[in-house]
Amino acid sequence: MKKVKLLVALGVCGLVLGACGNEEKAEGNATETVSTAVESSEIASSALDSSKTSESAAKSKDVYFENDTLKIDMATVKLTGTEITPPNEFNEASQLVITYEFTNDSEELMQPGMTFIACFNASQETEVTVDALDVGMSPQDEKYTAMNEMAFTDVKPGATVESVISYDIKYDGDPITLTATQGIAGEELGTKIYETK
Repeated sequence: MKKVKLLVALGVCGLVLGACGNEEKAEGNATETVSTAVESSEIASSALDSSKTSESAAKSKDVYFENDTLKIDMATVKLTGTEITPPNEFNEASQLVITYEFTNDSEELMQPGMTFIACFNASQETEVTVDALDVGMSPQDEKYTAMNEMAFTDVKPGATVESVISYDIKYDGDPITLTATQGIAGEELGTKIYETK
């Protein structure tokens, strides 16, 4: 009888020890599974971050203002020249005249002047203010006639034309900052400084 009890006790101990061993294995497997899941999650997260970075890099290449060229989804505007004109019979103020090349990259008709006004703002800074400059009357010099006519003409998709715009200068001698944005109230893409001296 004692032998039977001893055998039963040993069997129970063996089962308990075996169960503990299996529990440790199960815990080990669970730990490995959790560890693998965490690693997979980190890899996926890293891939997602990488994807976001690539998306951001691709977006920044599609929309930018650099080297005097503004690129937005629907158009490309390349600044080609400037002139400061003094007050005359048509304009009470001096003007900053900017010539530019406009390419319609959309599938709709677009007007160069409307696109320029939507994507660029000119301002002058004083000690206490930053004053927005008004778009001025079209420059009347004969060399700008064709560009003036093109400013508010519908341009076909894929076409490139030359146009002109002017801003009335508030403070002669102070620099003008031209700020490029991605459309009205859009993200700022860069600036260009024009000296007026």
